Amino acid sequence: MIGWSKAFWKGFVIFLWSALWATVGVLIFFLLSASIFASMVTMIQNPQDIINNPQIMNEIMQNYMGPIFLIIIVVGVFVGVATYASVVKVITETVMEEVKKVPPIQTIAIPPPPPLPQVQQPSPNQPKEERQI
Repeated sequence: MIGWSKAFWKGFVIFLWSALWATVGVLIFFLLSASIFASMVTMIQNPQDIINNPQIMNEIMQNYMGPIFLIIIVVGVFVGVATYASVVKVITETVMEEVKKVPPIQTIAIPPPPPLPQVQQPSPNQPKEERQI
């Protein structure tokens, strides 16, 4: 059985992997979102138009909220799957380390099965009556 110190160490390793994947996910999210926000800003030629005509902001939101939500979903799924993959990897490696420590089980050799009984075939030189015995 695994000790508490090793369990906490492996838990810390899993936490670090989760933090790493969360950081990667945040970076991907910000890079993709920045490109979308940059294209949103180019749609606004005059900032006074937003104050005078609120329909421009509605149009911008309708055009760009779908891709932003899609980015959030894709990055969230990526971070979740990567985190679970890290958990499985750490647990599998820990189990393999523990299994290698256990000496192999001594087994008893199984004897081979007894030979099958031989059925005697009649020879072709014997008379017919003797063959049918």
